[in-house]
Amino acid sequence: MRRLPFIISFALAGAALTSGCTVVENAADPGAIPSLDEARFRCGVEPILARDCSYAACHGAAGTPLRVYTVGRLRAGPSATIDDRLMPMTDAEHHANYQSAVAFAFGGVSPDDNFLLRKALPAEDGGFEHKGGAIFSGLDDPRAVALHTWLSGGDPCSGGTP
Repeated sequence: MRRLPFIISFALAGAALTSGCTVVENAADPGAIPSLDEARFRCGVEPILARDCSYAACHGAAGTPLRVYTVGRLRAGPSATIDDRLMPMTDAEHHANYQSAVAFAFGGVSPDDNFLLRKALPAEDGGFEHKGGAIFSGLDDPRAVALHTWLSGGDPCSGGTP
C-alpha cells in the first residue's frame, strides 16, 4: 500500500510532463532573418574578411567562430608549395567563408547586435574586445557599413566595393 501513492505520483508527473510537449521540427523559419545572399557576400563582404580577418593565427584554426580561407593564406586543401597557396579560391572555399559568416545571423540576431559586426568595432561604438584591436574605425567605416548592409539583407555592392 505504501507504494501506491508513489506509483500514482509518478504516473501523474509523467502525464504532466508529456502533455505539454510539442513537436519541434528543424525546418527554418524563412521570416526569422533576412535572406543573406551568397553572391552579395562574395562581392561585398568576403573581400573585407579576406583583407582584414584572414590571419591563420586568428581565424585559421579549426573550431574558431570565424574561419576565413584566402589566397596566399589558409586554404581548404593541401598547400605543399607557394604556388598551391596562390591558386584561385575554389567554390568550396568561398562557400565555407559564406557559411562561417552567415552562422553569426543564426537565431535572428539583429544586424545592429550581430557579433560579426560588433566584434570588429571600437568599444566607444559598441564593439567588443577583439584581440587584434578594433578592425573598423566606427559604425560609419565603409567596411562596417557594407557588413551591416549585407546582414540586413541588402546589397553591399550596390554602391561599390569598400
